[in-house]
Amino acid sequence: MSIVKHLPDAAIPDGGAPAWHVKDAQRWLDARVPAVFTPITAGWILAPLVLLSLVLLAWSTSGTPEHGTAWAGYAPAVLLVSLPAWYSFLPAATLVSTPVIAADAVRNLYALDPAEGPGLAGGTLVLALCAWAFAGSALRLRSRRRQRELFLAAAGDARAAIPENLPDGHRRRGRMLLATGAALCLAAAALLVWVLTQDLAASPRDPFDGTGPQVLAVILLAPGVPLLGRGLTARRAARKLHDGPQPVLRVGVRQVFFGPGWLVADADTTTAPPLIAFRHRFDDGYRSRSAETLLAGAESRLRADHHDIDRHAEPYEALLYGVACEGSEVILRYAVYRGDSVITDAVHAVPLLPLRRGRPRSSWRPAGTSYTLKRRAEEEKRKQRAAERSSSSGSSSSGGCGSGGCSSSCSSSCGGGCGGGD
Repeated sequence: MSIVKHLPDAAIPDGGAPAWHVKDAQRWLDARVPAVFTPITAGWILAPLVLLSLVLLAWSTSGTPEHGTAWAGYAPAVLLVSLPAWYSFLPAATLVSTPVIAADAVRNLYALDPAEGPGLAGGTLVLALCAWAFAGSALRLRSRRRQRELFLAAAGDARAAIPENLPDGHRRRGRMLLATGAALCLAAAALLVWVLTQDLAASPRDPFDGTGPQVLAVILLAPGVPLLGRGLTARRAARKLHDGPQPVLRVGVRQVFFGPGWLVADADTTTAPPLIAFRHRFDDGYRSRSAETLLAGAESRLRADHHDIDRHAEPYEALLYGVACEGSEVILRYAVYRGDSVITDAVHAVPLLPLRRGRPRSSWRPAGTSYTLKRRAEEEKRKQRAAERSSSSGSSSSGGCGSGGCSSSCSSSCGGGCGGGD
């Protein structure tokens, strides 16, 4: 399957689809958050710092005897452990959880003895992490809103219904995350209910210590709640594409050998920077049996008027349905060759990823001609050269005594030598 460089007119919806101008795309790109607040970078920074704060807090309370099951501060502790994952996947929820964690940290700091250095350091670190995560989440939500506004302004009044034949991955979006997160949360809830029941049933003289099950519940809740929330947001992003006609723009798509694909402003500007990455799995594209035929005819004419490209060397044009911003899902529709004489559409439903690393280089060189025909011509030349070399080696090995030349190699095999007269 070879990808067509530019979309045929038959692929453009009624009402048209404007191109995403490079200047508009650059303003959209400038609306991103600073690199220090990106989900992946911040998540990797938050994870060890949260672990360090927990160690410091546990160190300061290790000498305090506890009787029975301690419930004070349990919910903020769960939120603190989950903070890196919440920040990475649920910025809106992080705006709610960080004040709760910070309030509990302030309460603990007032209750600590000034001599308890590790506890003071741990509490202060928690407050700093909450402030950073809160600010980053607010900036990320503001960036999403700004990018939506810029994209809608670039699309103008262009709206179109999404393609009918959507990939299986789009229809199942978020289900596995929801199931896994719900299972972990239910298991944790069952553990906590059991601990609470045992704690209430225990006598004051013989209290029940449910610290072990509580810790196990935290281990289950730390990934369970973010997975559940991520599944809900992914499902919601996919379902928003079905809320009536969607904004539609012509964009460029770049693919690399390893890693995600990237959106660019268009398929012609050789210096347009990559804008945002998208994940493209096998089940995010539908099979050829449901493809819509756009053009058909003689291969020589089709390849000349609608040349295909090396998708790893230069971008190709696609229609983008939806709104491009971090955390959203969009539909990409482009043209491909099915065989040599038919051009059909292909559809991918892809979640957009806030990646910064692994970006392809901005500059590239357009081929201008059919990649398939060029590859066939090169293969034909290679075969022709191989045939010429084979013919040349065969003719040189067949020359000898019957030829008019004289050589030392034939003197021993021709009777009397080459040209003997007696």
